Amino acid sequence: MIYEIINENVNENITEDIMAVSPVYPGTPLRVGSSGSNVSLMQSYLNAIKNGMFPSLTRLTVDGKFGQRTKNTVIQYQGLSGLAQDGVIGKMTWDSIVSDYNSLPPVNPDIYPGTPLRPGDSGRQVVNMQTRLNNVQPVYSAINYQSADGKYGTNMTNAVRRFQGQFGLNVDGIIGQQTWNKIVAVSKGVTDKNNTAVTSKYPGYVLNTGSQGDSVRFIQSYLNAVNAYTGAGWPVLTVDGKYGSMTKQVVRNFQTKYGLTADGIVGQNTWAFIIRRFNNSL
Repeated sequence: MIYEIINENVNENITEDIMAVSPVYPGTPLRVGSSGSNVSLMQSYLNAIKNGMFPSLTRLTVDGKFGQRTKNTVIQYQGLSGLAQDGVIGKMTWDSIVSDYNSLPPVNPDIYPGTPLRPGDSGRQVVNMQTRLNNVQPVYSAINYQSADGKYGTNMTNAVRRFQGQFGLNVDGIIGQQTWNKIVAVSKGVTDKNNTAVTSKYPGYVLNTGSQGDSVRFIQSYLNAVNAYTGAGWPVLTVDGKYGSMTKQVVRNFQTKYGLTADGIVGQNTWAFIIRRFNNSL
């Protein structure tokens, strides 16, 4: 008798594992007033299901806020899926949405999804952008490498911002259509060995010992590339956005090589020279 009960429980657990969907239900229903990454996930999944399965669904803004519009779309989805139309994403509705999303055919990864990707989002489109940013990172090493885990967190926001700063885009850490298209184009260029020139703007102030931030990261990465391309033999800089004594020395080495005032400070003239020489190295 005891053996039969244990065996039955094991079988139930196996069945639950087989039937489980990923991502799994968070354990708390999502309803009007809910907010956060799980709401963003459901909004993005419902938009994808609209595109690939139920075109009558109302498109949602992926903002992580469960308002009346999200409730109405959930009710629409529940009606089309034969679920209780209460506008609440409990376990049954969550599992149905995730299963339908996972069953959708692959989409063309080059095509903008129609709504911006932003911090808190997750899913296949986020993985696509993470993979492409990692693809360009060895060439544009000011961009931080990240795990392609499908979660739009701090690392991805930083990578997007650092990409935008090098290609003349609005630096907001959000992947709208312009940023999406540029990431796709630059990644394709790296794959085809036809790299895209950067247009990093001078920050408006000199970079010197003690300076920090993405502008310093850009200069460090560009100096490393010029060093490798020309065989100059300078020390390889750590791309950390901190203007220390080693960065100052390599800037001075660069200035001496190209006939600039060797003061170790990146003003507008030195900035422009570094950008130009980096683009020549691509």
